[in-house]
Amino acid sequence: MTRILFIDVIGGAAGDMLLAALIDAGAPEDRVRAAVDAVLPGRFRLSTEPVSRGGLRARWLQVEADADGAESHIRPFAELLATLDRAPLPPPVALTARSVLERLGDAEARVHGVEASAVVLHELGDDDTLLDVVGVAAALDALNVEQVRVSSIPLGRASPADRSILHGDDRMPLPAPVTLELLHGFEIRGGPFGEPVTPTAAAVFAALGTPSELIPPMRLEAVGYGAGTRDPKTYPNLVRVLLGTRTDRRETAGTDDEPLVRDLVELEANLDDLTPELIADAVQALLATGALDAWVTPASMKKGRAGFVLSAIGEPHVEPALTRAFFEHTSTFGLRSHTVRRVELARRIVSVPLGGEQVRVKIGLLKDRVVSATPEHDDVAAVAVRAGRSVRDVYEEAMAAARALRYQEAEP
Repeated sequence: MTRILFIDVIGGAAGDMLLAALIDAGAPEDRVRAAVDAVLPGRFRLSTEPVSRGGLRARWLQVEADADGAESHIRPFAELLATLDRAPLPPPVALTARSVLERLGDAEARVHGVEASAVVLHELGDDDTLLDVVGVAAALDALNVEQVRVSSIPLGRASPADRSILHGDDRMPLPAPVTLELLHGFEIRGGPFGEPVTPTAAAVFAALGTPSELIPPMRLEAVGYGAGTRDPKTYPNLVRVLLGTRTDRRETAGTDDEPLVRDLVELEANLDDLTPELIADAVQALLATGALDAWVTPASMKKGRAGFVLSAIGEPHVEPALTRAFFEHTSTFGLRSHTVRRVELARRIVSVPLGGEQVRVKIGLLKDRVVSATPEHDDVAAVAVRAGRSVRDVYEEAMAAARALRYQEAEP
């Protein structure tokens, strides 16, 4: 069953507000701190505290900068990415964080009419941006979020006394141009004076989320509220997240361990002028955008050229975002798309002990019978690194634990 997060942008959203809401919904603070410290060692101390905004309880993220840490500074976008790439982060966290930063850099490049490599970030180049992006990525990974949906988004306006906001060295109009660039395809609405949605939050929405007019059908498991710094009298300065397991009618069969049948959309493009490295990047971008799966098939193209067919499959509502990702991350001039029907085993995730740690195992069920049990490779790789062992060695041990679990599940 799909684990889904719905972001309800009540009064606004910033990176720290999203992170506080995810922690309030159950993301372990120690996992978030560990990820941030891996990127910015000794730079910050994080905590949350309960506050009230508009009469509603919420969590507010407190960030204390180490006086001996490196000063935040204006920096090239490439330096921000390099700082992230050097950090010893779990692969899913690193991939998610990088996809958010890349969206932010691409939007800044389009707004200023320069190449992404030439982008120089002002306040968005601060360590605070890395903190928010990496923290959100770690929290989503800890909560096992597979899909992110986003409500309509309030955009601010300048007050009559000041029709612009100081943005780096330039005075920019509200809403901020980079925020608008990031929110193409999302539903927007008028908001209060000021900047209720920051570029960092907009980058999270653009990289990881899809617009959703209504709360998606789900079995609700947790709710979290993240607070902004101010507490205005006219609206609650909050973002709310709803975490649950998707339960629409097409997926109900899976809850009874019957095969799940659902209609999905498949997109594909022929590519004969993209390097293998960029093909791999495109696959990762499609998965980060919301594809359920993406793959590459070698093919012979026109004029006898060797090439690839890049394919992705996803929910119908994700098709616009996947289309955008194809055009942004590949050289294709056109796509093919069609509806496919996919049959899936009912599934759930359990954890098994391995070397003093926990490894997630995906269980596949068919009519109350366990027919598949596979350890999560990212968990296995992380255990191997920490234990100084080969991934293959740890994977075989994890498979043995998974098989034992499979036999236990099969017992009456």
